[in-house]
Amino acid sequence: MWFLGAGISRTAGMPTATDIIWDLKFKHYCIEENQKYDSHDTNNEIIRNKVQSYMDSRGYPKLWSPEEYSYYFELTFGHNYAEQQKYLIEKLSEDKISLNIGHRALAGLIELNIARVIFTTNFDSVIEKAYAQVSNKSISPYHLEGSYAALEALNQERFPIYAKIHGDFRYQSIKNLSIDLQSNDSEMQRCFIAAANRFGIVVSGYSGRDSNVMEMFYTAIKQNNAFPFGLFWTVTNKKDVSNSVLEFIENAKNKGIDAHIVETGTFDSMLSKIWKQTTVKSIALEESVRTVLASEVNIPLPEKGKGFPILRTNALPITSIPNNCAVVETVTPLSHIEIKEILKVNKSSAIINRAENVIAWGNESEIYKGLGKDMVLSISKFELINPIELITKNKSYHAFYERAIVTAISSNKPFLFRNDKGFVLAVNPQNANNPIFEPLFEALKDRYGNKVSIHGQISNRQNTFWTEAVRLKLENRNNQLYLMIKPIIWIEPHLERQKNIDFIKNKIKNRYNSITHNLLNAWIRILFNTIGTEVELKGFEGSNYPYSFKINTRTAFSQR
Repeated sequence: MWFLGAGISRTAGMPTATDIIWDLKFKHYCIEENQKYDSHDTNNEIIRNKVQSYMDSRGYPKLWSPEEYSYYFELTFGHNYAEQQKYLIEKLSEDKISLNIGHRALAGLIELNIARVIFTTNFDSVIEKAYAQVSNKSISPYHLEGSYAALEALNQERFPIYAKIHGDFRYQSIKNLSIDLQSNDSEMQRCFIAAANRFGIVVSGYSGRDSNVMEMFYTAIKQNNAFPFGLFWTVTNKKDVSNSVLEFIENAKNKGIDAHIVETGTFDSMLSKIWKQTTVKSIALEESVRTVLASEVNIPLPEKGKGFPILRTNALPITSIPNNCAVVETVTPLSHIEIKEILKVNKSSAIINRAENVIAWGNESEIYKGLGKDMVLSISKFELINPIELITKNKSYHAFYERAIVTAISSNKPFLFRNDKGFVLAVNPQNANNPIFEPLFEALKDRYGNKVSIHGQISNRQNTFWTEAVRLKLENRNNQLYLMIKPIIWIEPHLERQKNIDFIKNKIKNRYNSITHNLLNAWIRILFNTIGTEVELKGFEGSNYPYSFKINTRTAFSQR
C-alpha cells in the first residue's frame, strides 16, 4: 500500500502544508499590520523572515514546529468549518491541477491492481483526476464522513481503496484545527492498522510533521507482523529527513520490520522508473500514462556544403571552456532559489549557482560574502567532467556558464546589464558617446551617411527610454557550443516593452541584410575589440577560482 503526503500534490501545482502555513501567516500579518496582502511576495525569503519575526515576537509557535499548521488555521478561522472549507476550495481548486508523469504512473498502478490501498493526508483531488484521465473511470475516496466503509471495503477486498485520513475539503469533516488533530477518526485508523498487517508500505511526499499521523504509524508497528513486505519511506534527499521520521524508522527496525529511508529523487522520477519496470500493461494504458513518448531517431546530417549561397549566422563558435570551478559545502542544503535570494541581499561579485553541488567562480572572500560566512563550511577546487554535456543536459550548469561568459565580456564596459531570455547588454545612455560605440554609429548611418542616435526617450511616454542593445545566449548545436548574438532594441523600464511593440517594429523595419550584417560586425567589435580572430575571455583573473573562454569572433556560416 501507499501513504501520500502533500509533496506529491505540490508537483501538480497544489500547495503543501508549508505553503498554506505561510499563506495564513501572511494573511494574519497583513490584517494586524493594516497592509495589502497582494503587495507581498510570499516566496521572498527576506519578507518571510520579517513576517516570522513578527510571529516570534508574539509568542506564536516556532518556525517548523508541528503545532504551526493547526495553530494558524485556528487563529484565522476559529472553529468556523464553513470558512475553512471555502478557503481550501479556493486553494485546492481542480482547475489549478497540472498532472505529471508521477500522478499518471500511480494511477496506472492502481488500474493494474498493483497499488491496491492508498492513504493520504491530502484534501485535493489530484489522484482522482489522474485516475480518471488514465483509466476513464472514477475512484471514490473514503473520507471522514464515510470512514466506516473503508474498513469494510478492506475486509471484503474491494480494491482499490483510496482513503483521505484528514477528510475531503468538499465535505464538512476536515481536520485542521488542534482539537481535530488530536486523534484520527477511529474507523479510518482501524482500517490503516488492519492494512498494515497485510501489506508493505511506500511513504512518499510526507514529512512526518503531524503528530497524530505519526502516532497512527507507531500503533501500526506495535502489532505482530506489521508491514510484512517492508516499510519504505521515500525522500528526495536524505539530508532533509526530519528527526521524527529517523526515530520512527529506527523503532520499526528494532521491531524486526524491513524498514528503510530510500533516496529516490522526486516523486515523478521514482514513479516513472517504477512504471518503466512494470511489464503487465496494455499499449492503451502505456499511452495514457506516458502521454509524451519519445522515440530515438538517427537522421544523418548531410556533408558540409561548399556551394552558394552562403548564409551568415549570428553564432560565434566557442573553442575552449573552463573545466574547473569551486565547490562549496554549506551548513544546510541551499536550493537554487535560496541562493538567488541570498545573493540579491549580499551583492557579491562571485558567480554562484546550485547544480548537484553549490558551485562558484571568483575570489574566495567574495564567495564567503555571497553566501554568508556562517553558511559556508568549506570551499575547494572542483573538476567539471565533460562540461559540454553538463551544459546541454543541466539548466543550472547552462546558467552558470552563460553568466560567466557574459560577465567576462561586459567587464569594464559601459553597458546596462540585464537578464531577459538570455543576458542583454544595452548601451548606457550616460555613456553613449564613449568611443567604444563608434562601430554602432557607423553601422546605423542613414542613406545620406549621417549619424543616427543609438538611444533616446520614447515620445509621449514619460520616463520610458529606448537604446540599442544585444542579447547573448549560450547554445549547443551538434556538440559545439556557440555564443548567439542578437542585436535588439531595449526598452527601459522593461515592463513598458509590450506597450511599445509598434515603436520597436518601426525602429528595425528597414534593417535588411546589409544593415544587419554591419550591425552584427559592429557588436562583435564592441564586445571583443576585434573581429575574425580567436580571443580569450578571462574572468576573476588572479583570484582563487578564475576561468577563461576562447571564442572565434568570425561567425559560423552555412553553405549549400
